[in-house]
Amino acid sequence: MMRCQISVFVLIVIMILFSCQTQEIEQYEWGHLRNLGPNINSRGKDEHVTFIQDGKTVYFASIREGGMGNYDIYLSRMKNGVWTPAELLPPPINTQRDEFDVFVTFDGKMMFFASNRDNQDGYWNCDIYVSFREGKEWSEPKIFDEKFNTPEKPDWGVAIPNDFKTIIFSSGRKPAEEGMVQIFQSYRKKNGWTDPEPIVWPVNTGGWEATPYLTPDGKTLYLNSGRGENDKKDVDIWKFELVNGKWTNPRLMDGPFQSDKHDYDPCLSPDGSKFYFTSNREGGLGDSDIWVAERVRK
Repeated sequence: MMRCQISVFVLIVIMILFSCQTQEIEQYEWGHLRNLGPNINSRGKDEHVTFIQDGKTVYFASIREGGMGNYDIYLSRMKNGVWTPAELLPPPINTQRDEFDVFVTFDGKMMFFASNRDNQDGYWNCDIYVSFREGKEWSEPKIFDEKFNTPEKPDWGVAIPNDFKTIIFSSGRKPAEEGMVQIFQSYRKKNGWTDPEPIVWPVNTGGWEATPYLTPDGKTLYLNSGRGENDKKDVDIWKFELVNGKWTNPRLMDGPFQSDKHDYDPCLSPDGSKFYFTSNREGGLGDSDIWVAERVRK
């Protein structure tokens, strides 16, 4: 009888704790949407932010006056609550070609990005490069791994969790249709990375799925997708959860994240309190701008 009473008591405590956690989650929503302003955004294209762990240094890609090529990588630092004017990264990171879709590991020691620097083709034919932080400088970028690069097709948008055991990225390789990109995943093993495989439905739909973002624990995936109506002309941000090793629970990120224009390049701040993304919606400073929403109490 005593054992039964204890079991019932434990069950009640668990139910109360779960209820409290659920209520705490439901007490918050995304709001306070704002444009990051002229220190970050320009009259051109500004896209795809990535942070190091302290949340005070941000890297992003931009096409703007004063750059070296077409797309270039910039950085900004938070000082006294304000982002400093964007700084163009010098060679060897930027070239007269395209450098974009940058991802920097939380420790700030590795930088991944897409570039067409080693070929004379256009923006569409790009490969994934990696550079290492050496003191205050970045090393000469090298092709990360031939497994992640496809001849005459795009490979971009690397996302890596903190344990560095998986890489998710977007690619135009098969089974992506011509002019489309899909989301692929590879796992790190003792003898290297596995051959990238397309993530099955509901992540990939056979259309446009690109620029993934993984939370540091590797349990939540965000990306942009053109899924929806047959005549849909824009992309939206979608969220997925890793459950029993499979990506599931697709959810359209509506509210401040959704407009009738392109909304893409999702990224959370390191503490999870802010959600950054790119959009060419009305009210921006240029062709596309970086926006941020904050987690607020309902």
